Amino acid sequence: MLNMIGPGVIGERLADARRARGLTQLQAAEELGVARTTITAMEKGDRRPRASELVKLARLYGRPVGDFVRPETTSRPNFVVQFRAVRGAEEANVNADIQRFEELCRWYVELEEELGAPLPRRYPAVYDISGTTPERAAEEVANSERNRLGLGDGPLGNLWGLLETDIGLRVFALPMTNGRIAGMFLYTEEYGGCIAVNANHPEDRRRWSAIHEYAHFLTDRFKPEITVLNLYKRVPENERFADAFARFFLMPATGLSRRFEAMRRAKNNPITPTDVLALSHLYHVSFQAMTWRLEELKLLPAGTWDRLHDMGFKPNKARELIRLPAHEPELPNLPLRYVALTVQAYEEGRLTEGQLAKRLGTDRVGARERVRELTSDSEPTEDGGWQQVPLDLTKALVGAP
Repeated sequence: MLNMIGPGVIGERLADARRARGLTQLQAAEELGVARTTITAMEKGDRRPRASELVKLARLYGRPVGDFVRPETTSRPNFVVQFRAVRGAEEANVNADIQRFEELCRWYVELEEELGAPLPRRYPAVYDISGTTPERAAEEVANSERNRLGLGDGPLGNLWGLLETDIGLRVFALPMTNGRIAGMFLYTEEYGGCIAVNANHPEDRRRWSAIHEYAHFLTDRFKPEITVLNLYKRVPENERFADAFARFFLMPATGLSRRFEAMRRAKNNPITPTDVLALSHLYHVSFQAMTWRLEELKLLPAGTWDRLHDMGFKPNKARELIRLPAHEPELPNLPLRYVALTVQAYEEGRLTEGQLAKRLGTDRVGARERVRELTSDSEPTEDGGWQQVPLDLTKALVGAP
């Protein structure tokens, strides 16, 4: 059984158990009768521990041997190998980001399996978009998805909740090392649909990237995708489809045209950049994206954006002048559901504090603070103040006595 588990996985588990016990590598090495470098090699996965060594370490760490050799989640996809087949992945130098993405997806699935809380999948069948232009196909699919999800033709509110709760996608915001990477998408039967967007990008860019990746999921979900900004001199049809889908899904023609005409009727003066800024803010898209969409709908003259750009118009500066606040990021780096499951696993003793911190991407102090935030609420005291009270994340709310 020891030989069936990857040495890197065993090493991670050994390191977490040692830290949880408050021991140094040197102390573990002395107990085992080996050099400290041997413990280092084991924890890094460079050397597989012998069975006798594992028994001694388990005794030292106060853990059953089974904790270190429990089976991994089966059929784990190799993200790096799959993404290397995607054009642009090599030059973008994204291996570290891919590995982090893979870790989060794997941990998410493992948490669900251990806690018996699978993420419901409400996936549509793969759309067939052959035999038509990318733009026409994109509009048809966008309208179909909005109807399926009951979204009407208005601006989208909580996009991230929609993707996770209503569809069943795993969505992360990762501060990626390469600024040209806008997003990643991968689908496997085990993990389901997984999307990562670049947390270093503005909120409107992140929303656009998420819907762009969602478009790939809807039409070609078994092909992994990395979106690299300004990669193509001649944009392939699947990328044209994904960008067009984002336009139609985020800014549906009927609702946007109705709001534009209502705005025009409500004022006696012509439409100005301020009006377009207000619309872009309402729809959570960039000023450029909104202007191009209005040109596409023939609500603004063709070339409006180009003329404003040549004149030196700065949307962000204009937004400040009219005191229109920029949208704050609505998607935390880690989905709340993932964080809640991680905290629940920790509270049930399924994760050590070191594992908790690693899965939350923080240090131990930050991890403890996150646990406190999610396991306590406030109630009034007798003197009129407020105090924190503990909450049990594992307590049943329905069907409990």
